[in-house]
Amino acid sequence: MKIRKATCTGIVVIMCLLLSSPLSRGEARDGDYFIIGSNTAQKVRWEVSSSHGPGFTGLMALDSDVESSWRSARSPSPQWLSVDFGSKRLLTKIVIVPGYRDNYRMLRYCIVQFMYNGDWFDFSRVEFDGTARRGFLARFFRRSRTDDRVEIDLGGVDASTFRIFVPAEGMVDGQAAIAEIECFVGTNSLRYFDERLKGLCLPVRNALLPPDDASYPNAPRSYRGGTHAGLDLYHSFAEGSYETVAVDFTTPVFAAQGGTVIRADWKYEPFTPHQWREQSEHTKNNPRTFVLRSFGGRQVWIDHGNGIVTTYNHLSEIDKGIVAGGKVSKGRRIGRVGNSGLLGEAEGKKYGAHLHFEIWVDGFYLGYGMAAADVKKYFSWIFATALQPED
Repeated sequence: MKIRKATCTGIVVIMCLLLSSPLSRGEARDGDYFIIGSNTAQKVRWEVSSSHGPGFTGLMALDSDVESSWRSARSPSPQWLSVDFGSKRLLTKIVIVPGYRDNYRMLRYCIVQFMYNGDWFDFSRVEFDGTARRGFLARFFRRSRTDDRVEIDLGGVDASTFRIFVPAEGMVDGQAAIAEIECFVGTNSLRYFDERLKGLCLPVRNALLPPDDASYPNAPRSYRGGTHAGLDLYHSFAEGSYETVAVDFTTPVFAAQGGTVIRADWKYEPFTPHQWREQSEHTKNNPRTFVLRSFGGRQVWIDHGNGIVTTYNHLSEIDKGIVAGGKVSKGRRIGRVGNSGLLGEAEGKKYGAHLHFEIWVDGFYLGYGMAAADVKKYFSWIFATALQPED
């Protein structure tokens, strides 16, 4: 790889990047945002000049997966992908991994640009040398291939916005493709998404992520004077079709990831209707400090290590062998959907059955402090390519 810094006013121009302006939205044909990390409200926006299709959007260059890539539509015009952090961002290095089509690299060269005084400033030109074709097995070793991964030393830049610009002659067959863009502060890369969560599978097979805000974390819960901390799953797709069916007491619940069981409520006792209403009334106006019996009902908690814990609430039953201290594998059945902890159970009825599923990250429930739309986006990212239990 060859990297050539643009000849301009040197360090003075770099320092002026402090004055970075927002992106010109009128240029973009495709764009969206994602939530950075796991428990933060910071949004990172991306925009591209064009996309080849839904599976080749700009997000594919920012998802930490070198086998997915942004690919532009075929065009004689220059193509680009921009990243806007929306606020001050320290950057010391940018890494670019080119994308491929049919094992041919779709990038001859590109230019790293920063926004300066309302226009794009050419910072570095990056040329991709060596063969433009990779062998069949090469894709399994791409992270170590020096001709695929190029590092641009920024020397320490404070800027909120940059883009990768590909002139027409830098494309192949009128298209450009970028597999990954990584940003570094010091020796650590910026974590766009929390990779610890990407391997989770759905706890209910073919579960349908709910459209309403009330089923996601942070939704108010007036009957107990608090806020929701999990995801409520009420429906799934029928096996082999797109017919929507309601979960019920026969619906299996599966471990979202392998780990150690840290709670399994084998001695669970349901509320009476009076007890349920009494506790509900009390918690409307009193902060919760300790709960002997919670509205979560019969529960299983699993510690997946590395700061990730998941909980499965309102279960009607727990499978044999699911005990505190025991090990479970990803996709193992741990129980069945129910309505335990809810008024329906207290009344001896079966209405309200659903799975309340919580993901805890480093001691905070996933979605803490996020707006409803952002919570939905984050859950959609986690389960967009998730394997189904028992697959």
